[in-house]
Amino acid sequence: MASLGFTIALLLSGFVAWIFWQHARLNLLQSVERLPQVSYLVPALSSGLLLLLTLAIYSQTGRYQDWDTGKLNENIDYLVAADITKALRLVDEQPQNPLALLALAEAYSAGGLYADAVQTLDKLLVLVGEDAEVLGAKANALYYRDGRQMTAETQALIAQTLALAPFEPQTRMLQANDAYLHGRYQEAIDHWQALLAQPRAEINREALLNAIGKAESKLNESGY
Repeated sequence: MASLGFTIALLLSGFVAWIFWQHARLNLLQSVERLPQVSYLVPALSSGLLLLLTLAIYSQTGRYQDWDTGKLNENIDYLVAADITKALRLVDEQPQNPLALLALAEAYSAGGLYADAVQTLDKLLVLVGEDAEVLGAKANALYYRDGRQMTAETQALIAQTLALAPFEPQTRMLQANDAYLHGRYQEAIDHWQALLAQPRAEINREALLNAIGKAESKLNESGY
């Protein structure tokens, strides 16, 4: 983020210098023509307007109030940080909007802020009740919040989700990924194949077929 601030400052300095150079050039011409000099108030006001406009635009697209403190998470890409800021602003304006809360939870997860995502999804569940998609998103956030550990809390949430929707994509993908990570390749294959068997599932079928191929190679290598 510091590099972004330096770039903005450098560009602003260049524009301000250009404005004052044009002012000096204009006054030189005015002197030659024996005309009144243009006041330095003009370039000063122009520079101030440019600065205010830049700050206004930045405040709408990023975290101006703490852009150089890293309070959000200095390891998060500044575009993800901007998405979180926008989502937070929308939730502040519309706290009862389920889509706004879901967008905020997704932004938190994209930035690796899984604990915040879990809290946001809890608020969403209060609004929408037992929704399989939201429960699946919370199960994923819990799993990654806990360092890719399938805790009792996460397992209970997975069971609750699959009781509502046996082929909820996020939840099945979570089960498959965890199984693959811990060497349970046939279990991972079963989950991925179950998803492929659902014609309406919103999944990347090519990616799943590649994953199945890798898991089958691991199975052959292990001899099981």
